Amino acid sequence: MDWEHGGKAKFDKMISTIPFFQRKMAEKLAGKKAEENASARGAALVEEQDIVAAFISETPAPFQKSMRDTARNSGFNMPE
Repeated sequence: MDWEHGGKAKFDKMISTIPFFQRKMAEKLAGKKAEENASARGAALVEEQDIVAAFISETPAPFQKSMRDTARNSGFNMPE
């Protein structure tokens, strides 16, 4: 599935901040979930809303605040 260019760049920036030993798993899980979110909307393109929802759903509760801060710093518009 194709990703909107700006969203993919933000996704890659955010993934690059994750510790190396967790990075591949986070990229796989969040990326797959973002594509599932886009498909569920009937979209052919993964958009920022799909990526944000993926990070929220795939990040364990103890790491939510850190993830949201990192996402904002990566350019995502995160809900409070």
